[in-house]
Amino acid sequence: MEPLCAGVGHDSVKGKAHRGRKSWSRVEEDALIHCLTDIVNGGWKTDNAFKAGFQRELEKGMRKLLTGTDIVVNPHINSKLHVWKKEYSALSDLLSKSGIGWNSTTSMIDVEHEDIWDTCRRADPQVKGIRYKTWPYYSSWIEIFGKDRATGENAIDPIDLVNDLLRSNGQEQGGDNEENYIPVNPI
Repeated sequence: MEPLCAGVGHDSVKGKAHRGRKSWSRVEEDALIHCLTDIVNGGWKTDNAFKAGFQRELEKGMRKLLTGTDIVVNPHINSKLHVWKKEYSALSDLLSKSGIGWNSTTSMIDVEHEDIWDTCRRADPQVKGIRYKTWPYYSSWIEIFGKDRATGENAIDPIDLVNDLLRSNGQEQGGDNEENYIPVNPI
């Protein structure tokens, strides 16, 4: 008689593990956070992006921490990073609003008044599941993803960015070198 779980997670024809959806354990997530922190501290991240080759380093780090792991960059690590970045972005957006704060003891968001939360939920129905969920990695995400998105006071206007680049080359908009002029409102 075949066991009830026979073939689960394996291709019964070829005997290979599926490379589909992965459920991450807390130990695996902790290891990924550890490796990501090492990557950031090791200089593999610029102001807003990881340097080429960081994924290979992540995979090597995961193999050192979790001997015999089947976690690979694509699809596992890339998928987890995508989800974490979305969650980090959603949390950061919420926490930028007046009346919403972070409770580092519970790793949850705090809301001063119900009407503030109702307003947020009406503006973005996808925040519904965020309020009572714990976010144990949020403080790590700040270090890992913190500069990956520009909002509020840190946002850079594209026109200002171009002018800063031109200025650094001595070609500021409206300066002596009109051939490099970039109109503010091109028509």
